[in-house]
Amino acid sequence: MKATGICLILFLFNAHVFAQVADTAAIKRQLAAIYDRDQMTRKSSDSAAFRQMIDSTNLVQVESLIAKYGWMGKSFIGDMGNYTIWLVIQHADLAKQEKYLPMLQESVNHNESRAVDLAYLEDRVLMRRGEKQIYGTQITLNKTGGQEIWPIKDEVNVNLRRATIGLEPMEDYAKNFGIDYHLPVKQDPAKINETEAK
Repeated sequence: MKATGICLILFLFNAHVFAQVADTAAIKRQLAAIYDRDQMTRKSSDSAAFRQMIDSTNLVQVESLIAKYGWMGKSFIGDMGNYTIWLVIQHADLAKQEKYLPMLQESVNHNESRAVDLAYLEDRVLMRRGEKQIYGTQITLNKTGGQEIWPIKDEVNVNLRRATIGLEPMEDYAKNFGIDYHLPVKQDPAKINETEAK
């Protein structure tokens, strides 16, 4: 009886482990399909008209996964799956971004998500609130239809912040958008006082 009981326990344990592996594989496949749909609408002009509908569908699926498993880290669904979760939230509305930002922050704290992805989401949330961004990741259209960098808080030190999370300098990043960017020169407080005195 004891041997049979032990065998049964081992069988159930192995079946449970196998089910978890199978679930993880299924989640990875689902997220791979979500990623493909997300990118298709941004690379093909034919599908751009359906972007909002596809983004909404992707968000429903991702929210369902997060509700069941939490913010899934790299060790659970791999780098690409983790990136896809962020990507869908990055393309969601402000309310959803604000809802999931703390979860992403926690995941980054545990080295389960990329600090770069967190920086992009933080900046986008700030921009949508009408506040200055921190890392300079967000680009907007100006009144003439050209691209420009959304205002940056403490801009003189932005490259230091970017470097700590592995982002390229603002000058190089801006070139990707055809923007000729120059970091503001840090002013000497003494000279500012002299100017104000005059």
